[in-house]
Amino acid sequence: MQNGLDEHSGDRPSEQGVATRPSSVRHEQPDRQIDPSESVTLFAIALGLIGALVGLVAGLVFLSDQGLAVAILNCLIAILAGGSAGVVTGGTIGAAIGVFRGVRVPRENNR
Repeated sequence: MQNGLDEHSGDRPSEQGVATRPSSVRHEQPDRQIDPSESVTLFAIALGLIGALVGLVAGLVFLSDQGLAVAILNCLIAILAGGSAGVVTGGTIGAAIGVFRGVRVPRENNR
């Protein structure tokens, strides 16, 4: 074979096993599945932010007349408490969704 020509017919060699026209086989994209740890983190962050906002509002609503420093401290404590409650609640909801969907985290040690 010289210069890509077939010695017997003078034609270019045919590629065996390769179709010359586009394949009619449709390749489907795999479904996007969220790992349970991702859903736990997502819900924990989202509800933690919402809880912190609710805590801030509650801290502002129940301000005392003792001074600015005490009011700031009360709002800070309310933000931390609301955010913490939101993170715990969000993590629990995310874990429950992962369990109900039946998604399991693969093991690392192949046991």
